[in-house]
Amino acid sequence: MRILHTSDWHLGRTFHGRVLDDAHAAFADHLVELVAAESVDAVLVAGDVYDRAIPPNDAVALLDETLRRLTERTRVVLTPGNHDSAPRLGFAADLMREGLIIRARTAGLDRGIILPDADGNDAAIVHALPYLDPDAAREILPPLLTERLGEETPAKHTVGEDQDESGDTASHPDSPERPRLPRSHEAVVSAALTHMLEGF
Repeated sequence: MRILHTSDWHLGRTFHGRVLDDAHAAFADHLVELVAAESVDAVLVAGDVYDRAIPPNDAVALLDETLRRLTERTRVVLTPGNHDSAPRLGFAADLMREGLIIRARTAGLDRGIILPDADGNDAAIVHALPYLDPDAAREILPPLLTERLGEETPAKHTVGEDQDESGDTASHPDSPERPRLPRSHEAVVSAALTHMLEGF
C-alpha cells in the first residue's frame, strides 16, 4: 500500500508582498500528477492547508479544485493545523465528497480511519490528530478520557481556579469544579493520544 504524506501548503500566503498563488497551483498540479504516476492509495494532509484562519477566496477555490482532482484518483485524509480554522475547514465534513475525510473535531479521535488497498481489503488504520488548541482541548479531553477509561481523569487544574501570590490555587465559590488539563501542547497531545490508543 502506498501512502503519501504532505503538509504545510499555506495556501493564500504572500512573501514580501508577492502573492504565491502561481507557485501553489504548480505544486497542486505536481501533487496530482505524482499521485497518479505512483498509484498512491491514500494522501494524508497534516495541517496548515491555509496560511491563515480566514483565507482569501482564491486559496479556497484552489483547495477545492485540488481536493476534487485528488479524490478522483485516491482517498484523502485531511486535518487542520494551527494556521487553519478547524471549524471552517471541518464545516459539513460528514457531507463531503466520497474519498475525502476531514478530521477537524476533538470528538471521534478514538475512531481510526480504515484505508482499503487496491483490492478493497482493509490495509491500514490512520488516527488523524488535528491541531489541538490548548485553551479549548484542555477542558474537552478530560471528560472524554473519563468516559473511555471509566475513572476520573487526574488533572492539576479545575475551571474557576486562580493562583494567589504563593502559587497556591483557590477556587471561586460560584465556579463549577470540573477537571481540565494543564495549559500546554504536551498535556493536550498526551491526553489525545491516550484517548486514541484506548480506542483500539
